[in-house]
Amino acid sequence: MREHFHVPNNYFLSHSVGCLPKTAPDRLGQDYIQQWKTHGGNAWPGWLDVLDTFRAQLGAYLGSPARNLCPQTNISSGLTKLLYSLPARTIKPTILCSLEDFPTTGFVYKQAERMGFRVKFMQGDVSDLDAWAEAFDDSVGLVHITHAYSNTSKLAPVAELCALARDRGAISIVDIAQSAGAIPVHLSLWQPDFALGTGVKFLCFGPGACFLYASDEMIETCTPVDVGWFSHEQPFEMDIQSFRYADSAMRFFGGTPSPAPFVVATAALDLWRKVGSVKVHARIQSHLDRLCAAVSHETLVSPRTKGARGGALVISLLDREPLRAKLSKRNIRCDERKEGFRFSVHAYTNEEEIELLIDAFSSRLF
Repeated sequence: MREHFHVPNNYFLSHSVGCLPKTAPDRLGQDYIQQWKTHGGNAWPGWLDVLDTFRAQLGAYLGSPARNLCPQTNISSGLTKLLYSLPARTIKPTILCSLEDFPTTGFVYKQAERMGFRVKFMQGDVSDLDAWAEAFDDSVGLVHITHAYSNTSKLAPVAELCALARDRGAISIVDIAQSAGAIPVHLSLWQPDFALGTGVKFLCFGPGACFLYASDEMIETCTPVDVGWFSHEQPFEMDIQSFRYADSAMRFFGGTPSPAPFVVATAALDLWRKVGSVKVHARIQSHLDRLCAAVSHETLVSPRTKGARGGALVISLLDREPLRAKLSKRNIRCDERKEGFRFSVHAYTNEEEIELLIDAFSSRLF
């Protein structure tokens, strides 16, 4: 796997930015720059083919028809678009989410208070269905479900929460930013109303290649406010007095996109198809098994067992400075949050790097 990527040494930051596929620069030159250079304004047919390819390949990867997927620039924008598309008079006023969600989620939902929503944070363990159910009162009209939490690598019970939302007449939104590419994602099994994801992390698409999933029911009932000519049923019809929503998730697209990030994304998707996501997921979990075995229960923040965790190891100590010094001395690339040090692994992480990190752990600190 490593031979297919440009991987910095001792790189444990795929939860932040996944590594660049070696085929991406040539793909970008051929399918974006050369199209632009040769055809100028007539490059759009080729660029639109790239967007169609992206949706088809991503759909195959996530288990979704292409029509249910729409490219997005970032998750915050996609979340805002879907919020302002909801049939407001039929939605109950409470948005249920968690304090462990990525902050951008809270920022967007705070603005939704302008629309009459109120934000409620569930209490307790985010992996505990009962804790969610206790918070799920009759006022909840929307539930935000993070599949893998960025600061703990814990997993939410997504399938069960989507089912609970359906039973209670609420809309489910699943955030797969930290799970897609690291662990299996089952949109067809979960049946969420919406899902949002980014390719900048484990999928290795680079910045700007994000996506929104909308169920058939949401496509039929939601009318986005943030529209543009790419939200149109026929984008090249060019009649300013005739706007008709696309009959697919593309109604959430908006105005003129940047094709370049999605060209890079198709290079990565070609690799996932070639290598196989099952092998990638298995190797990630094998690496995490070895790392978890090297640290004590007292220091481990992320789950110890596969099936309960994403693609990262999170550890915390009372005195962090000695470990900071050891990591710096070994040039180990990771990051640190309030919850602890974060180390993500990937299929391109090699055994020597795992051993180097384990060596950093092997001291009286642990």
